[in-house]
Amino acid sequence: MDEKELLREHGLKATEARLEVLRYISSLDAPITAENLHNALKGRGADLSTVYRSLNSFVEVGICRKEIGPRKENLYSLNKEEVQHMLVCLRCGKRVPLQGCPYHEVNEAIEEETGFHVLDHNTEIYGICPDCLQGEDVRHHHEHK
Repeated sequence: MDEKELLREHGLKATEARLEVLRYISSLDAPITAENLHNALKGRGADLSTVYRSLNSFVEVGICRKEIGPRKENLYSLNKEEVQHMLVCLRCGKRVPLQGCPYHEVNEAIEEETGFHVLDHNTEIYGICPDCLQGEDVRHHHEHK
């Protein structure tokens, strides 16, 4: 990927800090918090406020997506063309991609019922993976909803 070209295509100036943030986030397989991204880039000239500004600019123009994580933290990831939904285990952190989008019909129903135009939805479903559940009574996890 040509990061400079991607920024220019979206009307953003290709500053060194933005390029560092974009290069790092595009190398990841999982979303990251701004703080963790800043820590990963320490010594490369991007302070925390610059990382936040870069990420927010990327979200505004559609380069990145912002999601709310299981601990209510903001998570950022590269906005790939094909949205891939993930199952995320809250115990071991395992991430399993789901094929297709289970939300299309739900979003249409929401729009029809409320008139609210749905633009996006969270792509992560949190739970406990089969390995972590082994030997547990699964029914007990659904009772607390």
